[in-house]
Amino acid sequence: MFRALTLVSLLLFCRPVQAQEGSPPPVDAETLARKLGETTWGMEDLFAGKVEEMTITLRVEELDGDGNVKHSQERVDRVRVRDGQQHREILQARKDGQDTTEAMRKDLEERQRKGQGRAEFNSVNLPFASSYLAQHRFSLAGPDPKDPSRLRLRFEPRADKAPYVHKGEALVDPSTGQLVRLNYSPTELPNMAHRVDVRMDFRTWPGVGQVLDTLHVDAEGGLLFYKKHLRITARYSNLVPASGPTKTSATSP
Repeated sequence: MFRALTLVSLLLFCRPVQAQEGSPPPVDAETLARKLGETTWGMEDLFAGKVEEMTITLRVEELDGDGNVKHSQERVDRVRVRDGQQHREILQARKDGQDTTEAMRKDLEERQRKGQGRAEFNSVNLPFASSYLAQHRFSLAGPDPKDPSRLRLRFEPRADKAPYVHKGEALVDPSTGQLVRLNYSPTELPNMAHRVDVRMDFRTWPGVGQVLDTLHVDAEGGLLFYKKHLRITARYSNLVPASGPTKTSATSP
């Protein structure tokens, strides 16, 4: 089965831009994309001294042909960073309603001993992140029909397709420069995946700024008559900024 679960590892935090009084000045698509990139914390940045702990609540559902839940897995992980090293602890795990915490912990411990514990936290990079900005073309798509005060920023590959090059749309609050929502599909899908749709919802975290709140992934794939449809939801909470004289603390809203 394709590695759709790697998508749920995505972790991105955004630093807020102070709102200006009055109407925001006109902005072109490339400028807006660069602004988002300059106010975004990717996963590697986040765990490289900005955050020392967070909780990830994950639910993975396998659906049948009618869209009903066939199997489900739930997990609560706590991620800590100590001396530059990431450590993940499984707080709770269930599969089809049965407790699997101990079995999952043993599996994780074995993988971490082999240096494989970080694999599930590889970032699914955003199109306006500094490393990938040049590989995307951006265009303004007008105001959001449901909330005209928000602006839609469309993006697509500038040239070659790749797993880290996406096609989709960002929803932005132009008065603050904050990312509200992101919808996209990778232009190059994981092995044996036929479709992967990603949605990310952001919120303001006291003392930190705009952060990823919930990640939704809907994916289909398989071979011949062996097909799977996965629905994945990940919620990020209990953010603890790294301690230090210049750091600020935050508590879960």
